[in-house]
Amino acid sequence: MHAKKFSLLILLLILALSFPAAAQEDIELDFWTWKIFHVPGLEAVAANFEAETGIKVNIEAYNPDEVYRTRITTAAQSDELPDILSYWSGGQWELAATDNLVELTDLVDEEWQGTFLPATYDLRSVMTQDTYDNCQGDADCTFSNIEVGQSYSVPYLAGQAFFVYGNKALMEEAGLDPNTPPATAEEWLDMMKTINEETGVPGLVTGVQNADVLNFWLFNPMLITSCGPETYDAIYRGEMSFTEPCALNVLEWINEISVNDLWMPGILSTNIDPADVAFAQERAAFDIGGTYTLGFLIEQGMDPDNLISFPVPPLADSALPVLEIAPAPLIDAMVTTDSDHPEEALQFLRFLTSAEQMEIFAKTVGDLPAVSVSADPERVGNVMPGLLNAISEYSPFQDATAPQLDDMRDVLKLGLQQFILGEITPAELAANVDAANASAWAERAE
Repeated sequence: MHAKKFSLLILLLILALSFPAAAQEDIELDFWTWKIFHVPGLEAVAANFEAETGIKVNIEAYNPDEVYRTRITTAAQSDELPDILSYWSGGQWELAATDNLVELTDLVDEEWQGTFLPATYDLRSVMTQDTYDNCQGDADCTFSNIEVGQSYSVPYLAGQAFFVYGNKALMEEAGLDPNTPPATAEEWLDMMKTINEETGVPGLVTGVQNADVLNFWLFNPMLITSCGPETYDAIYRGEMSFTEPCALNVLEWINEISVNDLWMPGILSTNIDPADVAFAQERAAFDIGGTYTLGFLIEQGMDPDNLISFPVPPLADSALPVLEIAPAPLIDAMVTTDSDHPEEALQFLRFLTSAEQMEIFAKTVGDLPAVSVSADPERVGNVMPGLLNAISEYSPFQDATAPQLDDMRDVLKLGLQQFILGEITPAELAANVDAANASAWAERAE
């Protein structure tokens, strides 16, 4: 074991047994993040921690992403990292491999592990066999010295795509119930039409300029609920066709958005962040995004009480009545080996990831915790329950393992954009995607 790592573990044990409580009032910890809009939530938790322990935690944010990465690299070279880092989940291994992080393997006990959402801590904060094997087989892997089962971080933010946000004021103005989300895609389309007719506001916005958005955020979730994971897999494997009714119905529904002129004007030149900004400015009634969209909307000044959230709804008579969504870890927190107070830093990580503090964080910034929290609006805000109630340990995507080949996907993504221009019909797009898929699979078999 590296001497620095060994000495820190010994220090942790000694501090845990003998650190005088009164002396904690003189301790200050530094916590770095790159998420500017997370700062108020983290500061609220830090204030509670100081009130309980006497330990002050200073929250510092560096943005954009590359500035933050550079700041970490520079600080690591000069042994000036903060006590606690937040970092992209799964990206911590390089920092661990270069002895910049305190190992937490034996410090995150079973009780603490049990508070995290499934497939967060256990799959991204712990070195799994799959990740280890992939690293060992990659000559360029930079963390081959990390062993299976080792852990250096805990997750505090999770998330996933496939969510829709609606403007409750526009719904109410159009005579709709602002507290009742649509049960089916057909109901959702009717709501868009009604709002557009009654208020003149377009029905929908999302980052269509990014060609992946319509494919991954709208088509795929509707396809898997319409067809079920087995047929979904068979279609993408080229064993079944995109002209199957369950697939063609999805293409026809997406095309109806354009046929009824429900997209926000200029949608093809609108990317993800500008789409969210447009929605916050009431230039569209609904916005497709993910759990992470909520915090951005709040940052743009949108009142959470004016928002309703729900998963992308399935077509009527779909194979699956609802879309179940499994979260993925997005941000982890970790203690650095430069910390003079590693035991107290670890104490803050456990405090931060407690249900009570994560509820405060969620209500303050509108982002989904990586731990199990209440769906009570009084505790997490009025919008978060719509996200939490859709989060599940299971997702049908877990049963769909077929690769989506690039040539086929390029044709599909382009065709979904062509709907907006009226350049292609659903039947024509289905035939084109089938042809591209067959060709791609044939080339793969050669």
